[in-house]
Amino acid sequence: MFIGDIKILPCFKATPPKPEKLERRERHCLEHGKFESVIVVDGAGNLIDGYTTYLLAGKYGLEYVPVRYGQRQIVMAAHKPGGKLYVWELPGSLTGKVQVGDKVVVRTRKGCTAVKVAEVQEYARQEHDPCRMVIRRCGKGGRMDGYQRADRINNQ
Repeated sequence: MFIGDIKILPCFKATPPKPEKLERRERHCLEHGKFESVIVVDGAGNLIDGYTTYLLAGKYGLEYVPVRYGQRQIVMAAHKPGGKLYVWELPGSLTGKVQVGDKVVVRTRKGCTAVKVAEVQEYARQEHDPCRMVIRRCGKGGRMDGYQRADRINNQ
């Protein structure tokens, strides 16, 4: 794929890789003659994974890079029934495995909490912040498995 056709979402630009990670990846490339990770894009050409590889390809002036196509999904969920819907991206391990009605653990400004999924969509819209990630699916009965719920802590 022509490197200029790969779209970099604002969240990637806002959180560049640490210099140590970029150096480690560059060292691997120079020692082995290939990139350590592959560039993954969605059907619209948005970068999903492989940002360090993309940056290194640009640094070395590559015009065309091999890519793998992947899928991105987001969930829309509310903290309370009927409440405002917020958006989180599903990690690759949960893509295609979460359905409406499932409970997932998400990280918020106030900590981790479980939310009930109201909608699952393919990620295609730029207005959503794709860096807000779901942590994992809840166990049976909606338990957060390993995370204490705020209401339990407050009632003790």
